Amino acid sequence: MRVLFLDVNVCLYAFRPTMSDQAAAVADWLGARLSGRDRVAVSDSVLASMVRIATHPRVFEEPAPPATALDFAATLRSHPSVGVVTPGAQTWQAFTEYVADLRLKGADVPDAYLAAVARGSGATMVTTDRGFTRFPGLRVLDPTTA
Repeated sequence: MRVLFLDVNVCLYAFRPTMSDQAAAVADWLGARLSGRDRVAVSDSVLASMVRIATHPRVFEEPAPPATALDFAATLRSHPSVGVVTPGAQTWQAFTEYVADLRLKGADVPDAYLAAVARGSGATMVTTDRGFTRFPGLRVLDPTTA
């Protein structure tokens, strides 16, 4: 059984499926995974980032109320098909190698950390962000093309 580690954008699309056709497709894809054989994984940092973005008034004309975003995160986190991944012993080492070897800066740094968490847990990174393909040793799945 494969483990599918959700990126922030996948969680955000699942939370706000009406924001675009892509969001609706990703939400449908995730719904099928949650009722299927795959094991889905999230991290608290991914869910916290989803809440941050969903409630941000500069991102959304009508940001979500914090309680609504937190309820969604809690529901996803406690779903029977979802496991919560915590950073392992090799996460920091993989993260620092990604940042140094790929010369990452700024907004690319958090992606390196999520890639290290996913790789360290043996999971496939599920994201619509093609930038994750640059991380060596990381399996990446785009739910819009799967």
